[in-house]
Amino acid sequence: MPIYIAESYVFKSAFIDKQKFIMLKVKDELATLPALKKHITRIKEIENVPVVLVLPSISFYRRKSLIENRIPFITDKQVYLPFMGTFLMEQKEPSKKIEKFMFSTQQLVLLYIYNGEKKLYMAEATKKLPFTAMTISRAVKQLEEVGLFNVTKDGVYKVIEAKYKGLELFENLENYLSSPVRAFGYLEKTNLTDDMVIAGETALSEKTMLNPSRVETYAVYHNQIDKKLLTKELVDPDKQVCLELWEYNPKQFSNGHAADTLSVALSLMDNKDERIEEAIQTLLESELGK
Repeated sequence: MPIYIAESYVFKSAFIDKQKFIMLKVKDELATLPALKKHITRIKEIENVPVVLVLPSISFYRRKSLIENRIPFITDKQVYLPFMGTFLMEQKEPSKKIEKFMFSTQQLVLLYIYNGEKKLYMAEATKKLPFTAMTISRAVKQLEEVGLFNVTKDGVYKVIEAKYKGLELFENLENYLSSPVRAFGYLEKTNLTDDMVIAGETALSEKTMLNPSRVETYAVYHNQIDKKLLTKELVDPDKQVCLELWEYNPKQFSNGHAADTLSVALSLMDNKDERIEEAIQTLLESELGK
């Protein structure tokens, strides 16, 4: 055996039924495809039996390449032996742990809660949310993966139902939810439009006993504002407002002139002011029950 081949692999003889073959376990790094084919051809010339690669795991691209070139291989979960017929078990890529929901998923959660926490049909969600059926399906998959929702079917219709209710549901979901605020700036009050609703501390103070901030806070969907109208500097709180640019429309779940309760709470979750933390808790208990 050539030294460069002998030093690259651990060789073992093996049998399946009466078929003998050689197992090659890679010592360091697997050679490129052209080099690998040459190694296998050389070994076959010496031994005249099939040669099988033994790998701990394999990427999708490498697997595809080996199969296309009819190179036998064995991993912990897959077997490809074309000289005997093929048995191939799919090795799925490990799913990434979900840290935060997509904003489409977050809006689906809010719709579910504001729907009275009853079973929510995805056909209904598609009508009420500004997303395609495919986006809704991805959102449902995220809900299913975190284990907080049951996903069932009523005939041909997909339905979601949470495993918890009220404040307990929100507290279980909280780590997956994000502040809707993408950015903020200061806007002249004369530039306020109907697309904007009160948000932040201003909305919180309207719904709780929190004293309002001197500077009013409004929110708008980030695509509905000419950003050139914003400034980073607060010059006159009597003539300017703080305008938050949101990842989704703050009027989506609003019933009036203020952004919805849960989105306002999420927008302030990172605020460590004890007064605000207490007001948020009061707000959530009022909205969702203790």
